[in-house]
Amino acid sequence: MSMAQLVAAGAPELPEGWFYRVREDRFGWPEVEIREQRKRFGSRQLTYALVRFEEHENGEAAVVAACVKACARLQEDDEHRRKMRGALSFIGDHDPREK
Repeated sequence: MSMAQLVAAGAPELPEGWFYRVREDRFGWPEVEIREQRKRFGSRQLTYALVRFEEHENGEAAVVAACVKACARLQEDDEHRRKMRGALSFIGDHDPREK
């Protein structure tokens, strides 16, 4: 299945240079990874979501749902990093005598 087929089935579209990879985890269960193509060679994993079959009528629907979950997780991670950067900007001593 291509990226275009996944998107047509309902998976969120990813930015240029990012792609979905469906693979088996270490226990043999399928998972969806969102990966970013590196400049020279290879790619790096940005996030992942396990494929759950219980709530879906077929494997394709389960994979698409995992793509949606992985994208949501990526957005939550971005929000967390943004808040962390904001909090880290306050590192240091704060003199109570300064105004």
